[in-house]
Amino acid sequence: MTKDRTSFSSSAGVAVAAWALLLAPWAAAQSLGPAVFVGNNGNLEGSTTAFRVNPDGTLTFVNRVITGTRPSTQFPCPGCNPYEIAISPSGKYLATGHASGTNVPEQISIFQVAPDASITQIGAFSVPGTPMDVVWITDQYLATVRTDPSPNLVVVYRFDPSPPSLTQVDAETTGTFSTYLAIDPSRTHLYVNDSGSGRLIRNFKIDSGGNLTLVSTASTGSYYGLELAVSNDGTKLYGAGGITNVIIGYDVGAEGMLTPMAGWPFPQFGSSPSNVAFSTDDKYLLVGHGTDATVRSASIDPSTGMLTYTGNMFDVGLQGTLGDVQSLAGWFFVTDNSTAIDGIMGIYSFTLNPDGSFTQNGPIVSTQGIAPRSVATWGLPLYRGDMNCDNVVDFDDIDAFVLALSGPEAYAQSYPNCQFLRADCNQDSVVNFDDIDPFVACLTGACP
Repeated sequence: MTKDRTSFSSSAGVAVAAWALLLAPWAAAQSLGPAVFVGNNGNLEGSTTAFRVNPDGTLTFVNRVITGTRPSTQFPCPGCNPYEIAISPSGKYLATGHASGTNVPEQISIFQVAPDASITQIGAFSVPGTPMDVVWITDQYLATVRTDPSPNLVVVYRFDPSPPSLTQVDAETTGTFSTYLAIDPSRTHLYVNDSGSGRLIRNFKIDSGGNLTLVSTASTGSYYGLELAVSNDGTKLYGAGGITNVIIGYDVGAEGMLTPMAGWPFPQFGSSPSNVAFSTDDKYLLVGHGTDATVRSASIDPSTGMLTYTGNMFDVGLQGTLGDVQSLAGWFFVTDNSTAIDGIMGIYSFTLNPDGSFTQNGPIVSTQGIAPRSVATWGLPLYRGDMNCDNVVDFDDIDAFVLALSGPEAYAQSYPNCQFLRADCNQDSVVNFDDIDPFVACLTGACP
């Protein structure tokens, strides 16, 4: 990360008097409103579906892109079975990692998102091994885990949109069964599970070139650490324990270090926790379960991280049919991946109420694909230059901008509820001295 406080000081002096200016949103290179994207994990047809989220929380189908088809599972289909989906920090790109279960190589698919939330596939990249999970570090760097080599690997690719390409920049070993990733809000620490013989979570530091350095490991004891989630303020990490019937929880400290919370592990609320997602305000943990196919809410003690089940739940149906749980603003979304027993399949939308109860927003909506599983959400666009998150760009943002230039961790500690990429004023997915002049333009009400 380039540091240049001297250049900033000389430029910012011109604009210090311009303050109390409302910030214009990011340029139209992503959905202009809230959106939800679903990977349809079909064995015979893989696809990705885009929805707009209406003001009342209901979903409007936008389009669906088929990434692969085959007559039977005896035939290879790298574009079938999109297992996980991720959206880039700017909302410009989607990525899906495929686990088609035939022969290597497998596939990572990348899509571009339009202002109306529609998606267009711009790349189908052959990769060795099975990319079970995918996480964007920036719009330029994409991380994935490979389960086929032994030991497993976490791999970082550099994505170039013109022409679309993926180039491997780093690969680090991660244990015997690594299937899930999570990234902290500052996007400087990547967490990788190992639910095999090691039973660990590895904490990697990410440098500006996408390279990884192992900082620490945290034991999950005798429990699985399946899907991982980091709180929006960056202070907590939870993982789903699966058939070990617990939820594991950690405090996140300096350098991303994980320390087990008091009371860890927490007993399950349903049966076999499989998914965890934070509410946007970090007050509740939404937990999806595999065996009983329920989603349930638990309040989070802001000091200790202790989880208390609210008693609120929704039953998707048959065992194993709950696909994923993800939140956005005051809503959350749950996929039902099978028509077994009840004949319905698709995605549910719920409003999360202040007491942890939730209200369903209309009926289940079809993704028009087979076996809808993983969900990625996109909120309202980031507001560039509003570094202290008070919805105004003025001289009060200058010190925070300088702090972001000096390092994302320092910024995250001082402004835990703000997004680091607000400092990316030239929209190149990197925060450095090249953002200084665009930031000054934002101060004068003329964001690029």
